[in-house]
Amino acid sequence: MLKLISRNSLVFETACDVGCGVGEVLAELQNALDPDIEFSGFDISPQAIAVAKAKENERLKFYEDDFVKSSSKEFDLILLLDVFEHVSDYIGFLESVRDRASWFIFHIPLDITAKGVLFKSNWMLYMRERYGHLHYFSAETAMATLSDAGYEVVDFSYTDDFDVTKKMIPKHFRSRLVYEARRYLSRTRPRLAASIFEQFNLLALARGGRPVAGQRDHSRQSAGDTLG
Repeated sequence: MLKLISRNSLVFETACDVGCGVGEVLAELQNALDPDIEFSGFDISPQAIAVAKAKENERLKFYEDDFVKSSSKEFDLILLLDVFEHVSDYIGFLESVRDRASWFIFHIPLDITAKGVLFKSNWMLYMRERYGHLHYFSAETAMATLSDAGYEVVDFSYTDDFDVTKKMIPKHFRSRLVYEARRYLSRTRPRLAASIFEQFNLLALARGGRPVAGQRDHSRQSAGDTLG
C-alpha cells in the first residue's frame, strides 16, 4: 500500500480502514506517513477492537461499529482490505460506501485459478469454510466488480501471500519445485501467476464518488501489470 500511495502521489488528511481487525495496518501506516493524518478503524468484532484500542493515540481511533450503518462521515481515503468477498450483497455494499471517500484502496483475494478449478475447486471451498469467503474472483472479475459498482480503478498490482512469511515456503522437493515456478512467474508474469496459482491478491487504487480536490490526473497502471 505504501508503494501504491507513493507511486500515485496520493495526498490525504483522513483515512479509514473498514474491517480493520486488530488495527495493525493503520498503526503501520501512521508510522510511515504524515503524522498529521487522522486514521479511523471500524470493525464489528469486539475481540478485534479490544486489541486495536491499545494502539490508539490522538490521531488513531478504533470503533466497534458497522461502518455502513454508522454515521455518514466522509474520508479522503477508505481501505477495504479482504472485505467484500465476505459480504452477501457485495455489489450493494460497494455502492453504499462509494460516496464516502475520494479514494479507495482494495485488497481482493484471487480465489479463482486454473489450478483451483482443476482440483475440483478445493481451494475455493477451503476459503469458504476456513475464512468465510462467499464470493470468488479472478483479477478480471474483481476489476469488473469495482467498475460495475461505480469505481474507477487507476492503478493496481498483485500481492503474493508467500511473501508474508518464510514459514509458508514448502520444504518437500516436489512442492518446492512448484513453489519456485510460482515464484518465478510472480516476478516476471504476475498476471499469469495469479491466473494459475492460489494465494495471490489484487491491490487496487480506485476513485470513489466523493470529489477529489487538488490531485493530479491518474491514468496509469503499475509497470508490467495489465489485465489484457
